[in-house]
Amino acid sequence: MHRCRVDLIDGDVPQATTHYGQTTTPDLIVVETQLSGDELLSGLDSLAENCDADTHVLLIGADNDIIQYRSLISRGISDYLLKPLQIGSLIEAAEHIFEDPDAPKLAKMIAFFGAEGGVGSSAVAHNVAWAMGQELGEDVTVVDLDLCFGTAAFAYNLEVAQGVEDMLDAPDRLDPQLFDRLLLRHSEKIGILGNRASLTSDADIDVEALEDVLNFVREQSGVVVVDLPHMWSEWVRQTLVAADEAVIIGNQELATLRDLKSIVEALNKERGEESQVKVVLNHTGISKKTEVPVKEFEEAVGAEPSIVVPHDPVVFGRAANNGQMVGDVSRKHKAAEAFVELAGLLTGRAQQAGGKAKKSKKAGISLFKKKI
Repeated sequence: MHRCRVDLIDGDVPQATTHYGQTTTPDLIVVETQLSGDELLSGLDSLAENCDADTHVLLIGADNDIIQYRSLISRGISDYLLKPLQIGSLIEAAEHIFEDPDAPKLAKMIAFFGAEGGVGSSAVAHNVAWAMGQELGEDVTVVDLDLCFGTAAFAYNLEVAQGVEDMLDAPDRLDPQLFDRLLLRHSEKIGILGNRASLTSDADIDVEALEDVLNFVREQSGVVVVDLPHMWSEWVRQTLVAADEAVIIGNQELATLRDLKSIVEALNKERGEESQVKVVLNHTGISKKTEVPVKEFEEAVGAEPSIVVPHDPVVFGRAANNGQMVGDVSRKHKAAEAFVELAGLLTGRAQQAGGKAKKSKKAGISLFKKKI
């Protein structure tokens, strides 16, 4: 909702009618009402006289009456929601009002971010993407947005000639042919949009250019995995808020616990109750005597880890040196199984992946550009 301008005004339908009799109406008016029956319908008729033709009205009330609902819809009310309601329901209703039925369907976007540098967020992102494509048969595209130090192409043993930075420089030139030329193929199901990892690249990405690029990639793919650099900038924050799923990776060090807790709290506040971030603990067991126990970590952060990835420098090192994923080196390794479990959870295919979690709902926040 960061693109929306929201004005809050005390009152009910009569106050809304008076207010908009004196000012231009916005794209969407949300009215929380205590009225019902003929009094409500009469008030809405008066409000309609003060509304521009392209203004939508979303009503929130407590009267669960199907006859009244039909009367409201027949009068042009865009939607009617019952109290009490969660913020996710309100956002979903607003999104639905402004949906373009002719717009291309966008793939699910999953963003990975490390709470500290060196916690292995890129390794987790790459291995989970591999599990989505190799084990679950998803058509997945990995987008490496660490323009200075990105490792996605390197991790999959691929070489970049042109990459994400070229797309960001000219988002208006994007088309399927250019996408196919820039996309590196690891396998039939896994594609990589890497970068040249150059220190001359500008790490401060333009937000609107990034949104155009990511939306275009989402039109071409089944699932989009975004590998974010460890930096807290506006474009990183907005990507984590807008993603359908945001995954924060940490380890069991005390400093990481502090930073991960801050990140989780900040993002959950913006993403809403129905779209909380997921937490991954990586390198578990690297120092059993000094690391914070998982249970204590969970209590401090206020979020149960979706998966816990064991530390195994031999297997991870062999995979990295060979340009492979952990599942290529040892399919039955606990880390490989954890990546498949997380892939199932994030794609809503946990049962197929062998997990016990129920199918997850897509709860992303669309960046529709409307004024409320």
